[in-house]
Parts: sequence; C-alpha cells; structure tokens
Amino acid sequence: MAVRCEERLAGDVWWVEVAREERLNAVNAEVMAGLEEVLSRAERTPTLRVLVVGGAGRAFVSGGDLREFAGLRTREEVEAMSRRMRRILERLEALRCWTVARVNGDAYGGGVELMLAFDMCVMAEGARLGMTQGRFGLTPGWGGLTRLVEKVGRARALKWLGCAEVLGAEQALAAGFVEEVVEKDALDVRVMALAERLAGCEPEVTAALKAGARRALEEPRDVAMEGELEAFCDLWVSEAHWERVERFLRRKG
Repeated sequence: MAVRCEERLAGDVWWVEVAREERLNAVNAEVMAGLEEVLSRAERTPTLRVLVVGGAGRAFVSGGDLREFAGLRTREEVEAMSRRMRRILERLEALRCWTVARVNGDAYGGGVELMLAFDMCVMAEGARLGMTQGRFGLTPGWGGLTRLVEKVGRARALKWLGCAEVLGAEQALAAGFVEEVVEKDALDVRVMALAERLAGCEPEVTAALKAGARRALEEPRDVAMEGELEAFCDLWVSEAHWERVERFLRRKG
C-alpha cells in the first residue's frame, strides 16, 4: 500500500504516510491513487479536524518518480499526469479541516510542490528541500510555481527555481517556507501535539479561517474584509459559540 492512513484522537486526526521507502516515497500512479482515496474519505468526513501527511522512512517525498514518468513521451500523456496531480493538491488545499505536512526528511521537486499545498509545515532538523525541476530542464508542473511565489515572494521564488537551490531546514524556516523546525527524534511528538491543539478548533471556525485566508490572497481588500465580517456574524449566532461562552461564564462564576 503506497499511502497508509491511521486514525488518531478518536478519529479527529488522520496520520497519513506516503510509503514507498525503496523509491524515497516518489510520487507515481499508485501514490496518486492512494492520495485520491484519502481525500475522498476526508471530503466525506465532516468530523475530521486535522489531516497530517508525512513520508515513511528517511524521506518526505523525493518528487515525481522519474523512472515511471519517463514513459510519458507525448504532450497529452504528460498533461494528463500533471492535471491529475494538480487536482489532488487543489483538493488538499480545499479541505475544510486543518492540513499539516510532517516533513520528516528530504523533499525535492514535486515533493516540495506537495508541501506547498498544506496549511502549515513542520520540518525535521537535517532535512533538506529543493525546487530542483530546473536540473531536468523543467518548471514546476503541479502548481508549485504559483504557490511558491505566494509563500515566499516573487524574487526569492525565482532565485530558488532558477538556481535549483537546495535549502536546509533552518534556511527554510528563516525564509518563511516552513512554520517550525524540530529535532528529528521529536518530530512525531511535536506534530501530534500541534494536531491536538488544532483539533480543538471548531470545524466551522477552521473552514471560515481557511476561506478567509484564501480571500485575503485572491480578493480586493474590502471584499476580503466583508467576507470576514460575514463569517464572524454567522459564527456568533451558532450553537457552538454560545456553548463555549456559557461554559466560560460558568467557570468565571
């Protein structure tokens, strides 16, 4: 099984691993199918609060499997593959729950494109990442160029891509590419602790925050703020909000 999924915290957290250790978890058709299956289940599970994805063994995801994809020789074939994987990342990005990349090891090319689709990334010390498609005469093909510009800015993204740079974990943190760097042996504990904190957020609040963050990137400022106000008002009159308010007031006496 190329993608494994374990339910934790009474099903609030799904712990997913890309498991092709012999190929450093490179993405192939089997991995795509596994991710699609997990996403389909997640989309049908409104109680899911956090989706964590990492790699098995010593790598996160090393990129696309060039040995398998080398068989794609026509434009139509490569476009079908690229659109399929881009759709997977769009579905990941659109999930209403929180998504966390558990970057347990190196990530290159398409593996970095996968990282960019998560809400946040926690990276192990000693891991490296690189948008190295240029070494193979390519640009990112799964939406990674656009997401990288959104994440770190135009000039830095172009430098990394143009030079096919490989970054260490601390460099990635300083550039704002990842949100945390922790010791490798402590990674799973830290990611699970983060997932537990995120799981305490009401699903409606999570969805509203993610939608608002997307509007802030894509819409004019006044439109984004109007959407923020609408979400706040909807949540204010919700049952979940008043349950928490009443619990707080009772505790304060």
